[in-house]
Amino acid sequence: MTEPKLDDTLGYILNRVARKIHYQLNDLFKGWGITVDQWIALRFIAEDGPLCQKSLAEKLEKNPNTIKAMVDQLSKRELIHREPDENDKRLMVLTLSDKGRALISEIEPKEEEINTCVTNGLTEEEEITVIRLLRKIEETV
Repeated sequence: MTEPKLDDTLGYILNRVARKIHYQLNDLFKGWGITVDQWIALRFIAEDGPLCQKSLAEKLEKNPNTIKAMVDQLSKRELIHREPDENDKRLMVLTLSDKGRALISEIEPKEEEINTCVTNGLTEEEEITVIRLLRKIEETV
């Protein structure tokens, strides 16, 4: 059996697709002066918050120093609030500000347009299957 060509391997295809989506999202968020990672952080804080910085680092799979710098930027732009945890003053708790909520409300419909374009050629059943299979792959890597 012959080895598959690089551009026929699952890893290469996943990387290429992820990169294309990342570029589209990056272009979108640039208009609001935020990065893809900052957007994801804002969404996690909105959906799962309040969050401590450590939890955010785990969710984003980034090291704490990277998260601290990101949180500093988001806080400086007044998109989030950062306060010491009531029970453990060493931990910083992150919550979304009104300005952060407004930004999410403004950007979310545009992000959804990109997500819709990504799945445009798929049936609803195919989209569910792709998501299920990607999650299965994610569990094994």
